[in-house]
Amino acid sequence: MIYNPDEDLNAGGFGNAVVPTDYKQLFITPAARLNLFPTTAVSPWVSLGGGFAHFSQGNMLDYGGTNPGKSTTSGVLEGGAGLDVKLVGNVSLRGEVRDFWSGEPDFPLAPTGKTRQHNYFVGGGVFWRF
Repeated sequence: MIYNPDEDLNAGGFGNAVVPTDYKQLFITPAARLNLFPTTAVSPWVSLGGGFAHFSQGNMLDYGGTNPGKSTTSGVLEGGAGLDVKLVGNVSLRGEVRDFWSGEPDFPLAPTGKTRQHNYFVGGGVFWRF
């Protein structure tokens, strides 16, 4: 699960607002992960999964006005790659990149002519394996 609580947008100009000021993203995608060298100190991995995405938009347009767009939910395909590095005992460090290929948010004043978009997320952290 990936949740982005505040994606700020800027498009159009003063007096010609076309997108909301912000939107939120939620991706829930159960995935299978393949560790290439699971018993070594450094283990690269890849993942593939599917689920759904939800986009919630702000009520106001950038530079003022009411947003005519609505929240949307769509299917999503997730692909990712990462690297786990063992530090001490069961504690490891992880870096990862994921692409969530989903439907687009509803921006009726700024149509792209497409039905899908890529949503890239880069992350990292420390985890404890038990």
